Amino acid sequence: MRTVVSFAGPLLALGTILGARAADGPSAEAQARRAALIKPAAAELRWRQIPWLIDLAEGQKRARAEGRPILLWVTGDDPLERC
Repeated sequence: MRTVVSFAGPLLALGTILGARAADGPSAEAQARRAALIKPAAAELRWRQIPWLIDLAEGQKRARAEGRPILLWVTGDDPLERC
């Protein structure tokens, strides 16, 4: 029994050390490579250049004046938790 305990102690310590290193996560280089893969291209961000309106009445006035349709984006989940 003593042999098992003396053998298990160093194994547990080694497992703790290796586990801590694995829990640190990927290196900075690996994270940079992943970020480069998912970073939107400039063409995918063109929607930010649109002068969006948040006032429906103002949007209706402009749409009528310019003869344009309205894109209305409605969501039930307010990320700012105003409700």
